[in-house]
Amino acid sequence: MKGFNRTLAAFVLAFLTAGAAGALDAKVISVSGKVEVQKNGSATWTPLKTGDSLSKGSVISTGFKSSAKIQIDGSTVTLEPLTRMTIEKLASSASKDESKLYLNSGKVSADVKKSSGKKVEFKVTSPVATASVRGTRFRFSSRGDLITMDGLVSKGRGAPHANIAKSDEVSEFIPADGKSTATTSTEQVSGNREVPVSAGQSSGSDLYTGLAVDPQKGKAGSAGKLRGDGTASLASKETSRRKADGMGPIVNDSVDRKSGTVVISVTVED
Repeated sequence: MKGFNRTLAAFVLAFLTAGAAGALDAKVISVSGKVEVQKNGSATWTPLKTGDSLSKGSVISTGFKSSAKIQIDGSTVTLEPLTRMTIEKLASSASKDESKLYLNSGKVSADVKKSSGKKVEFKVTSPVATASVRGTRFRFSSRGDLITMDGLVSKGRGAPHANIAKSDEVSEFIPADGKSTATTSTEQVSGNREVPVSAGQSSGSDLYTGLAVDPQKGKAGSAGKLRGDGTASLASKETSRRKADGMGPIVNDSVDRKSGTVVISVTVED
């Protein structure tokens, strides 16, 4: 009899665990301008409306001067103008919620939070890079440009195309407890050793290697910082080389913003 009770208890536990797995809810909470959706398995584009529900495989596209905001459990994702995004996975279990999005083109902003008290695994992948986050606000482009406003983003390699999940089962990786900070390791956020981009930092991606560029303070754009193409400027590379060789610094490093060109005057000390 005791053996029967143990078997019954194990069966009930397995049933409840299996029943806990399922799909997360994704709902459109605002739409501005022309926004369309292509549902999974359909070749037809239809207008996206506030209140619509979305499932994995859905592709959302925003037009010129258009945007959309999507809520996934406690998190919100804003698609900026001229953006196309594919929902790869929306899964939930008793231990965590898992969301995977693919940014085909354009830019998104996200505020990732948990509302059910469970762990949250949230990833946005583009052809160039992948941003894995936990309790974080960030802005991410399909070119791999990343700005972290709060928390920590683990940045890794991208993928050439969207990979729609075949099931609603969550992955084995469980993010660590607590809020992401500058001292949090990327393994705790994504399960991999990647480039950490903390609050107030930005990072591009090298267009030749696909590797994430070391984070920079503030936004990119000036000599000695990250350029728009995701590579370090010539001035910053030369400064690093001279420091490594024990040489003097570069002086009179400037940017001619009117013509859009970089003017670098180098004075080499004898």
